[in-house]
Amino acid sequence: MAELEDKQNHDEIKSTESDASTDSKSDLDQAPNDELAEALREKDQFKRLAQRAQADLVNYRRRIDAEQASSRLRNQQRIVLRFADVIDQLDVALKSDVASQSDPGWLEGVGAIQKNFVSVMSAEGFERFNSVGEQFDPRKHEALLSTPSSDHEPNTVITELRPGYSQDSEVVRPAQVEIAISPPVDPGGSQ
Repeated sequence: MAELEDKQNHDEIKSTESDASTDSKSDLDQAPNDELAEALREKDQFKRLAQRAQADLVNYRRRIDAEQASSRLRNQQRIVLRFADVIDQLDVALKSDVASQSDPGWLEGVGAIQKNFVSVMSAEGFERFNSVGEQFDPRKHEALLSTPSSDHEPNTVITELRPGYSQDSEVVRPAQVEIAISPPVDPGGSQ
């Protein structure tokens, strides 16, 4: 009997050892799978992070390029509009009463300079636009004066005080104009 008990104890010990080795084997097999799964999750997380950072960089570069282009355009417009002021002053000088009394050669030279300024601005894409006779448009015109007129439709530009300029169909400097308004109605009324 003692022998039988020893054998049972021995079998139990072996069974326990076998279960323990199976559990430890299973734990060992499970540990690499967990580590692998965690590593794959981290890899995906880092990949998404890298993609997001790359997209942010691309967007940043686009935004900087757009801001630089906009800044260049504003600077170009600012400089060209200063030339527009010079052209306006030359126009006034050429139309003044003193100009008609000046030396014709000198007057011709000033006129040539004025035309050269206009052609340079045109070459840069800045065009003068004519406003007389058009309907008042607040995007294109700046109304400085309004005059009652029965000869013109209300809100029609009747005089251009300073010409406007556009670039690529965009108004860069609105024209300063005088517009017609309806004449006042006579309260006494003539019959």
